Amino acid sequence: MNDHPTEWLSAYIDRELDAEERAKIERHLLECESCQAVAAELMDMRSQVEDFYGRLEAPRELEQRVLKELDRRAAASALTKTSTAAVPLVGLAALLALIVVYGASFWKLFAIVFQFLLTAAYVASHVAASIPAVWGTVLALSAGIFALSGWSLRRMLRSTAP
Repeated sequence: MNDHPTEWLSAYIDRELDAEERAKIERHLLECESCQAVAAELMDMRSQVEDFYGRLEAPRELEQRVLKELDRRAAASALTKTSTAAVPLVGLAALLALIVVYGASFWKLFAIVFQFLLTAAYVASHVAASIPAVWGTVLALSAGIFALSGWSLRRMLRSTAP
């Protein structure tokens, strides 16, 4: 055993060591006065703790209060799980109700917006094609965005790779 097994003395006092380790500590304690003093302090501290906590008594109804509180928390947790599952279902039901009631109007609005975007894309492409400076700028911006998104994607994939 090394110089002083101070890190093992607490385990020795608490009877947590196996027979071989316990025998090594006992042999060392026969020869070492400083470890004997530390062991005596630890034993004194252990007896003080045992005396203090040995005098404490839990209230008689403590077990019932703890069990009741655990049941209350379990019921609250089940209610929370049920209510969090209900939120998306309520949202889905509201969306379906809106689609049923206003479905035709939503579809017409969607068709109008789609037609507008299609027309805007057609006009923008013709304007860009008819003016060479705009066409060149759009082409350069498109190539830059394409290259930047590819670089960003590659970087993201590398950072998430194991």
